[in-house]
Amino acid sequence: MKKEGKKIKLSKEEFIYQVVISTVLVIVLICCVIPFLYVVGMSFTSEGEMIERNYFVIIPKKPILAAYSYLFTSTGFLAGLRVTFVRTVLGVVAALILSVPLGYTLAQENLPFKKSSMLFFIITMILSGGLIPSYMLMNKLHLLNTFWVYIVPGCANTYGILVVKLFVEGIPNDIMESADLDGASEIQKMIRIAIPLLKPTICALGLFAAVIHWNDWFTTMVYVRDAKYYPAQFIVRNLLTQSTSGEMMSNISTYARMTSKSMKMASVVVGVVPILCVYPFLQKYFISGMYTGSVKG
Repeated sequence: MKKEGKKIKLSKEEFIYQVVISTVLVIVLICCVIPFLYVVGMSFTSEGEMIERNYFVIIPKKPILAAYSYLFTSTGFLAGLRVTFVRTVLGVVAALILSVPLGYTLAQENLPFKKSSMLFFIITMILSGGLIPSYMLMNKLHLLNTFWVYIVPGCANTYGILVVKLFVEGIPNDIMESADLDGASEIQKMIRIAIPLLKPTICALGLFAAVIHWNDWFTTMVYVRDAKYYPAQFIVRNLLTQSTSGEMMSNISTYARMTSKSMKMASVVVGVVPILCVYPFLQKYFISGMYTGSVKG
């Protein structure tokens, strides 16, 4: 015999609250989705259809791939994607490989000069030397116009260090005390206890670092002059600030050729979609409990 689930009856105030929240979320969703669909739709739209539909197309009637073909064959975008991918992977590793051990170390209560060290890290996070001193520093380190100018400055991110420190301090003392009784060293406690418990935090910091590296073009504009080190986002930036029109395809029908607008939209789509694909794989780490099952009783 099946038991019927009991429906929870909401009060009038709760019902109104749910309706308002749902309405706001739907409006926010629409505001996010429609612009993205517009960008995707315009990237597949020909010059003739743009003119016919007054340059506002979400679902093109006759989609074309001319903009994507031109983007990957004539702009160096594919090489830029390779630079961006390698930079993002190495940048994430560099951001975590020092941030996690330093954050764990700063969380230890018996650490000598702990307050002074914390003050040093906080000052470096809040205050910056500025663009000119940074440029001079990169020059002295011989990082100008090299690929490593993307990686080295991002090592040991201060924000990541402080986040790891706070979460390590939140690990229940019972776990660490049990490890001490078993004779575990600090390195063993960090690798076997802290890091597994901090997996959601590490994934979040890694995702933040990946987004920063994937979307960054300003570093290239300031420190890099060699085109072989140009990442995809810098190429997208250049495409968005210059005019590359369909005149170079003037011998093709207007319903089969791209415009500068469709090419720019295609560059935005290709630059954004890869990093969006990362979110579904890391989403579970944001909603899972960090210490679920770690302490019983």
